[in-house]
Amino acid sequence: MKHLIPDLFSGFKDSDFTCDTCILAKSHRVPYPLSTNKCTTPFTLIHSDVWGPSPITAPSGVRWFVTFIDDCTRMTWLYLLKNKNEVFSCFQSFHKQMKTQFNAQIQILRSDNGGEFVNHDFQTYFQQHGIIHETTCPQTPQQNGVAERKNRHLLETARALLIGAHVPRHHWDDAIVTAVHLINRMPSGVLTFKTPLQVLAQHRPLPSVLVLTPRIFGCVAFVHLHKNQRSKLDPCALRCVFVGYATHQKGYRCYHPPTQRTYVTLDVTFLESELFFHDPSSNSTLQGRYEVKSRIGATWKIKKFSFVQK
Repeated sequence: MKHLIPDLFSGFKDSDFTCDTCILAKSHRVPYPLSTNKCTTPFTLIHSDVWGPSPITAPSGVRWFVTFIDDCTRMTWLYLLKNKNEVFSCFQSFHKQMKTQFNAQIQILRSDNGGEFVNHDFQTYFQQHGIIHETTCPQTPQQNGVAERKNRHLLETARALLIGAHVPRHHWDDAIVTAVHLINRMPSGVLTFKTPLQVLAQHRPLPSVLVLTPRIFGCVAFVHLHKNQRSKLDPCALRCVFVGYATHQKGYRCYHPPTQRTYVTLDVTFLESELFFHDPSSNSTLQGRYEVKSRIGATWKIKKFSFVQK
């Protein structure tokens, strides 16, 4: 109308034509601006979010996890949870670890309004340590976008690890911890294609436990058995599946399905070209085929042994 009859609208402003009916009929969400602000000092701002419950409970009983992401370096720390009420104790542990390992003071924690963050224990702890707790507006998860996107990235990576290696889904906790380990060592566009670990190393010396050669998730791993773990005629190694990296030890985590035992060690021989679990969609049910030669009299016979995945 303004373009059809300009003289009719002369002397009026757009704000003069607002009415309650139009607002009630056409109200919509305000476009959320893309934030390019990023802290220049590590641990000034920490983003956090909780994921769960998982539809499958891990053998350890965990169904949830909470992430803490540093805004400056995008380094991610993840804690597995059996219940959501463990978030507070996990943050206390994370806070103390940052002070001890990196001599850093957390100034701001940003999260949603979930009850695991907005409670008396958290508020008391924030007041005691001078930490500001920033929460999102109701129904506005975009304000905690760093943590939300990180959780999505972690789940996509963990899902790819499980599917690509044909690892059973109840090992999702191993996959998600491995995903954090790998993403902390992958280049990021937000960091001008540096890795979070490289950016953190520019500001703080790194503990040696953070430096470990990556391996292919789900591959065959032969764990060395020490002399006190075997007799003189027993094999010197145990055939296991590689499921990740130790959190507080400098070693690889290898799982032995027959005994349901996890070994943490550096004495591992990897066969990264061979996956431990077979493809369930394939026609073959063989996990592996080995040939053993035995001599009877003057002739050699070859026996073939097939191993079926249970």
